[in-house]
Amino acid sequence: MSHRTFWSIALLAVTAIWGWSFVAKHDLLASMAASTLNAWMFTLAALALLPFSIRSLRTLRSRDWLGAVFAGVVLFAAFSLQTSGTALTTPSNAGFITGLCTVFTPLFVFLIGRGRPSLKQTVGTAIAMVGLGLLSLDRFAVHQGDLLILGCAACFAVHIVVVSTFTTPGVAMASAAIQLGVVGVASLIWSLGTQQFSLPSTLPSTLTILTLALLATALAYAIQNRAQAVLAPEKVALILICEPVFSGVFGYFLAGDRLPPERLAGAGLILLGLAVTELRIGRLAYCSWRRS
Repeated sequence: MSHRTFWSIALLAVTAIWGWSFVAKHDLLASMAASTLNAWMFTLAALALLPFSIRSLRTLRSRDWLGAVFAGVVLFAAFSLQTSGTALTTPSNAGFITGLCTVFTPLFVFLIGRGRPSLKQTVGTAIAMVGLGLLSLDRFAVHQGDLLILGCAACFAVHIVVVSTFTTPGVAMASAAIQLGVVGVASLIWSLGTQQFSLPSTLPSTLTILTLALLATALAYAIQNRAQAVLAPEKVALILICEPVFSGVFGYFLAGDRLPPERLAGAGLILLGLAVTELRIGRLAYCSWRRS
């Protein structure tokens, strides 16, 4: 097996884990506040990455620290919206709408003066937004959970731009640990400040939190960061499109999601819009790693 094939398979496995994570979070949020879940998940993930990044942490410059902390604040906003929204919508909707971060990225790149969206990016965005309407609108009303997830997708797009601006390959792992740590600490403060903090109530919920922290967060980010070092951006883009597909599959089989025809069409349009857009996004959108 070639080096590129190995990392392609590993990244595909990551998208499957992220797709499953929407179902896992949805189940956990029935008995745990969003702030508490994020506090546990990201604190444990940051601690898991610490042994692998402690050497490079010593070499970080002030600019690296400021960039990582700023990116962590943006990531905190993204996951706060995502986790809160996941409790109020279906896992399938959460996965498909989160994928819209890709179509938002060219817009934010344009707004900071780093390039104008291409025709295909504009077309892809339009297709995806039509899909969002079909997926989320119910009698011309937008569900609150879907709106929160849409805000999450916008924050993930900002995070892509921030990380690509401040992070270099040599400090990527250390930056990842700092960002996850910022999300964990901020979530813990949020949880304690609102008196929502709690311990996992059952052994299955404890194991699910550990899986989310170690596999869906720490290991997933480490794999994506390494895979993007050897795979072409276009190939990475195509693999990452599988995340909302997996969220729909796991939502169907594990959470009982049953999309009516119009919402199924909306999900398909979102995937089409992602494909059109991602095939044209430049390296800026892929020199960083995401969430889920």
